[in-house]
Amino acid sequence: MAAVVRRDDGRFLLARRLPQSHLGGLWEFPGGSLEDGETPDEALRRELREELGVGVAVGEPVTFAFHRDTERDVVLLFYAARITEGEPRGLLGQEIGWFAPKELVLLSTPPADAALIAALAAQAREAPGSKR
Repeated sequence: MAAVVRRDDGRFLLARRLPQSHLGGLWEFPGGSLEDGETPDEALRRELREELGVGVAVGEPVTFAFHRDTERDVVLLFYAARITEGEPRGLLGQEIGWFAPKELVLLSTPPADAALIAALAAQAREAPGSKR
């Protein structure tokens, strides 16, 4: 599961994977794995509390992605989320940042995030009043 958290100014929250982790150093939408007995909503709320120190309200699914690499198969469910409590900070030592849609495409991200990032950037380009 991954949370697509967007601020009122249109920037998205991403966290940088720790160097020693799988796909270390890449920027990703924050989230994590589902534990036994958890719903996706519960898992995202737990993960963002543990990793970023924030409470979130989890909304509707945004999209999903599948990616296979040499280490694992990944099915990633992206959910809209809104921070309801706290200010995000990297509790595990990870960097966090807020990025405009046009900045997302410049980041090194996991392959499973690529289609969502491309779609968000395209939506921003097509939005009324946006600069091309």
